[in-house]
Amino acid sequence: MYYIHSRASITCQDSFRTDNVCEKLVVIDDTSDVVSPEYKEFIPPASLRRLSPVLKMGLTASIECKNQSGKDFDAIVVGTGLGCLKDTEKFLSTFLTSTSDFLSPTAFIQSTHNTIGGQISLGLGNHAYNMTHTQNSVSFEVSLLDAMMCINEGKKNVLVGAADEKIDFLKEVQPNLISADFPLCSGASFFVLSPEKSEVQVKAISTTFSSENVLTDIAAFLDVHNLEMEKIDLLLHSNDGIEEHVTPKDAFNFLDYSGFHYSASAFALHIAHDYLVNEEKEWALIVNDMCPTNIGIMLIQRDEA
Repeated sequence: MYYIHSRASITCQDSFRTDNVCEKLVVIDDTSDVVSPEYKEFIPPASLRRLSPVLKMGLTASIECKNQSGKDFDAIVVGTGLGCLKDTEKFLSTFLTSTSDFLSPTAFIQSTHNTIGGQISLGLGNHAYNMTHTQNSVSFEVSLLDAMMCINEGKKNVLVGAADEKIDFLKEVQPNLISADFPLCSGASFFVLSPEKSEVQVKAISTTFSSENVLTDIAAFLDVHNLEMEKIDLLLHSNDGIEEHVTPKDAFNFLDYSGFHYSASAFALHIAHDYLVNEEKEWALIVNDMCPTNIGIMLIQRDEA
């Protein structure tokens, strides 16, 4: 069993330290920005000045998860689609414009995808298993699978999450490389997974990188777990066309509330958790098909017992 014991999200919603994010969800637009917590409460000033936005979000959400759970982590698993874009942009700009023979390595060191996981490890003083997964739009789902395998190996408290940030350059490439149907945003969502019982569990996950039909994928996934769509209380998806063919009791596109970034499905898990707890429902299904061939499906269950 893979139970969620704490969660923390920093997004364009008022989601940080909010008991029920579903109550405060508002549709975002191009003017929406991250609702940042008071970072200095979590990060020393000297470190705060040198951290990029995605590092601040990831570290702060992780510290909040640790504060909620009150336990040390024996594994840290992070997903990110594009990594530390701001530092990558800074390094490349300096590389192209500098006339010096020597460049500061700081921006390069902080531009790598696994910097988020490394910064969390440093910030928490944690030297346990630490892994970063970068699988485009399903990076979080793959990270969650890794966290579940860690629990299968005997680990008791696993921090798992995902974070991505936007930069202005993404707007320039958006029409050709990224969906332009939703505003570009940043976000970070982290969770503590444990085999010890709590109210909500991650029941199952499926990922595929060569999907031909998302509806077929959903049907096959539910069939494996002996469920019908009629039993699903909440469907969170990233493709409005799905609702034309399936009939859950409640459904909406999570990108309307998270904005478009490759870690958005992690925030969808936060929404699903709070929905099941506060509405006292049993099943939630998250279908992430932000990229048409890369499909991530998560089945979440509230344990009524």
